[in-house]
Amino acid sequence: MEHLTFALARHEDIPEIVAVYRSLIGTPGCTWNMDYPDERNALEDIEGNALFLLKDGGRIVAAASAGALDELGHLPWKPKNPCELARIGVVPDWQGRGVGTLMLRKIIEERDRGAAVLLVSTELDEIMELSDRIMVLYEGRVMAILKADATTREDVGLLMAGTVPG
Repeated sequence: MEHLTFALARHEDIPEIVAVYRSLIGTPGCTWNMDYPDERNALEDIEGNALFLLKDGGRIVAAASAGALDELGHLPWKPKNPCELARIGVVPDWQGRGVGTLMLRKIIEERDRGAAVLLVSTELDEIMELSDRIMVLYEGRVMAILKADATTREDVGLLMAGTVPG
């Protein structure tokens, strides 16, 4: 994967980005449809310098929206440079090659440089590996806010199911 390059998306990339999004509709785990994400989402992300591409030569093989987040006012801590990972997509013929992992590693590098990243996920392994703090929601209410290194996968799973551990 040494020939892959990361770049910010440009306006002229929008048709190919949307084609990537559309190619994933109906694949396992994908909740996207023809209405989301669309050209408008790509344009908003590009204008916010929040849409990153992974290219093989000139072809887009992955896209990730990871930009500034201003919806954290209700949190009990205040990150300096909040960042939201809204969506990541890898074209089907590049899946299984570690491209999504590579994109996440780049985002982790940014986190390690001081950017705060908001990850919304139901995947416990992903949450435990990528998070410093974990806020668990159940039916719209906060069950707990935990330090990742001071909790277990089992406790987070119980909280996700609405049960307080212990």
